[in-house]
Amino acid sequence: MNVIAYYRVRPSEPAYSDIALQEQREAVKTWIEGHQAAVQAEYVEPETDGFSRPQLRQAMEDCKQSGATLLIARTEAIGSGAEFSPRISSIPVAFAPKPSRERGYVSLAPEKASADLTLYFPDFRNLKTMPVYLCNGTDAPIHTITVRTIGLTSKFTTPDPTIADGSGSASERPLSTTPTAFSLDRLDARRAAVIDRYDPMFDSDFIIAFEITFLDQHEQKQRMKALINPAPLSSAFVALKT
Repeated sequence: MNVIAYYRVRPSEPAYSDIALQEQREAVKTWIEGHQAAVQAEYVEPETDGFSRPQLRQAMEDCKQSGATLLIARTEAIGSGAEFSPRISSIPVAFAPKPSRERGYVSLAPEKASADLTLYFPDFRNLKTMPVYLCNGTDAPIHTITVRTIGLTSKFTTPDPTIADGSGSASERPLSTTPTAFSLDRLDARRAAVIDRYDPMFDSDFIIAFEITFLDQHEQKQRMKALINPAPLSSAFVALKT
């Protein structure tokens, strides 16, 4: 079975584009191995906010001429772009599997990552729940990593039975989320790993505190922190500080 692979990139947002292309190539490789197929040709679409897709048209024409199946590598949005929902019936079409971005998923660090440890929110403009990455932009691996996360907000309160006001009634305390913890054995240089999820519809009401502990290349224990303030995310990267 021969396939023609169709990839999408977004030149206007290279950080997202680089990771998306890497994920697409990995997904196509997985699909090819599972179906004992061969890639006959590849087409890469430099996606814009318009509707013109010349590389898709060429890929479809190539499929018609050769009888190959069009293998679409990704339907998810890239960065602030739109999802890709093709309706093609004139040729055989297959879809590569979506990458699993559960905790522990590791990919290359984006090209624009600083040479330090940061939190990386690749979909920071999105209003949907998104993965949070620990991004190792350094030239050395880290290991024995523990991530602890908790949120705190004064917009909502809960009774605090340990503190009473003048009338003897329990006073109020800021609402906090249930602390979470996640461990990762190792994160190589120039790699990023999913460590949590961020829900902008809920978490943006909270101060979200991330605490990262790990062993560096010299086996020294390090502890770094980051605070995400109550507001829409304004950047893909958030610095971690000691």
